[in-house]
Amino acid sequence: MSRKNSNNREYLSTAQVSKILGVARTTVVKWIDEGQIKAFVTPGGHRKISYEELERFVKEHNLKIKIEPGIRKKRILIVDDNPDDIRLLQAAFLAAKDKYEVHSAHNGFKAIYKIGEIKPDLVISDIVMPDMDGFAVCKAIKESPETEHIKVIIVTAYPDEEKEKKAKECKADAYLTKPLDLELLIKKILELLK
Repeated sequence: MSRKNSNNREYLSTAQVSKILGVARTTVVKWIDEGQIKAFVTPGGHRKISYEELERFVKEHNLKIKIEPGIRKKRILIVDDNPDDIRLLQAAFLAAKDKYEVHSAHNGFKAIYKIGEIKPDLVISDIVMPDMDGFAVCKAIKESPETEHIKVIIVTAYPDEEKEKKAKECKADAYLTKPLDLELLIKKILELLK
């Protein structure tokens, strides 16, 4: 039941854990309340359990359950202060909603908070945003040992050589221009999330 990347800490909901263990969700909640399973509570009040903690619980109770590594969808975070651009990108993933979980943030500060909350596999960030631009978001992701594995695609409606150079400097995994060629974007995402 080993995870492929121990730095990439991923979490399960109580509903997912109940499905894996074959018990009622209320039983999982009871075990959490009793301290048998360690969990953390999100700002929205949801209990989340790490794969490592679930594996510990399964081993401790000698349960014959295999946790499949591909159990969760790939998480994508779209960071843009333009709601129309966010909706366009969200729509692009509708056909593959069984494979991708798409989240959004309307500015850089919210993006940093969301990254800590949802642990995305990939971030698509616009450059021009108030307070904290896309370069700062990318830099924050790539400079932290806990998030440096997250793939980052920087996008801009105002391309120039300086922006492309800056995207490379902050270690962005890709640099694309708006209006986005959705086919190219999907191809790039598949390439980065192999």
